[in-house]
Amino acid sequence: MTRRWLKLVAALFAFALIAAACGNDDDDGGAAPAPAPAEEEAPAPAPTEAPTEAPAPAEEEPMEMTVPDNPDNGVTSDSIKVGWMGDLTGPTASSQSFNSHGIEAYFECVNESGGVLGRMIDYLPEDDQFNADNAAINFTKLTEDDKVIALLGLGGSHISTQLQPDVEALNLPVIGPPQTIDIQLEGDQYFNNLAHYGDQADLAAGHIAATVGGIENAVVMGISLEVPSGTEFAAYVEQSVLKGGGTYVNTLYVAPGATEVTAQMVELQEGIDNQGVNYVTLHGSPGAGLVVMQGMADVGITDVPIIGIHGIAANSIWTEGPESVSDQTFGIHSFMTANNNIAASAEMERCATLAGYDGEHLNLNFSHGFLNGYVFHQAVERAAETGELSRESLTEALKGTFDTMGITCPIDWSASNHSQCGAAFSLDTASGGMVPANPFSFYADSFDGEYGIEIG
Repeated sequence: MTRRWLKLVAALFAFALIAAACGNDDDDGGAAPAPAPAEEEAPAPAPTEAPTEAPAPAEEEPMEMTVPDNPDNGVTSDSIKVGWMGDLTGPTASSQSFNSHGIEAYFECVNESGGVLGRMIDYLPEDDQFNADNAAINFTKLTEDDKVIALLGLGGSHISTQLQPDVEALNLPVIGPPQTIDIQLEGDQYFNNLAHYGDQADLAAGHIAATVGGIENAVVMGISLEVPSGTEFAAYVEQSVLKGGGTYVNTLYVAPGATEVTAQMVELQEGIDNQGVNYVTLHGSPGAGLVVMQGMADVGITDVPIIGIHGIAANSIWTEGPESVSDQTFGIHSFMTANNNIAASAEMERCATLAGYDGEHLNLNFSHGFLNGYVFHQAVERAAETGELSRESLTEALKGTFDTMGITCPIDWSASNHSQCGAAFSLDTASGGMVPANPFSFYADSFDGEYGIEIG
């Protein structure tokens, strides 16, 4: 990283250490309580406990690295072009737009500090509105016209599935897409820092087990968006529940952009009445989640708790959803927001304000995007040590370990291109940010790292 940026991060971390030595407020600020394991009381929520790690101690400053221009890979004399593809105005914008904003905020601060390798970061987000045809056009624009060196997001499982062959053919690194699905583990170009859907399903099963007194007591019904990742997540949940001796009843599907779920609520009520459904797993964006939660409230289904994927772990689920349902709702995610006393907290807030996104540092998907920008920054400087900056050198530079400033668990892509880290989150009304019910370590045993389930 640039010297100024390293010094800033080191200063932030030093401040955090001093604050910790003087005393730390571990009050959860009124967050929803953690589910208790069957055999023992669950530990108290710990919103301030995060997997932080210190940046490397400052050493003698090396000579400033330089690399030649490489316009075919987005490296010009004064800029480094990097792209993002996702939904900014469509049915899943309620989650994906925050991801883009986090990236943009990080680069605003980097550019304010002089950029990287003497160049400004030219961030080029493209809106596909969750539409595969739009995505194909945007991908061509970014890779052939703009010639970006990497993508820091590729939203929509149907879109990443469609574009997988092109990503591999172009040796285009994709850092931290907003979902991790099976096909992204098959090639060399995806670098995932969000828990895989199989991991999220395992974590959901562990969370359910702790709530109902053991997974064998669980009777689960899934509700998913009608997209490939929805089918995949539901299949993984079914596998995890059945493996533990529980019951999986059925999956109900909701069309992207649906505004009502009347038919699905009839089926859910029948499952409750006839089969004893006592838990719902929910796949989708915050917008879709709110539709489902309102549907449950409208028909009086308020005593069946929900555990959702990362798309459900959004502030709006609790601030806009019916309280009778949201007070029993958790969402799975792999990152920490700035209210959790992590090394990145102050800088996330400052950069959000600088970019015009005040308050978004309290959103988990913003945190994800901010981390993507930080990892890209580290990888660019690492790639430059080879004497060139290209898609190929950047891809190789990503195959290693990365500092995360406590935003997530330590990243190590030297052996695999995904991360196993996650927790069940809800809203802390005191701070306005998201907090885990328990530390990431509490859920570590729920991950088995087994993927590739047969579906369809």
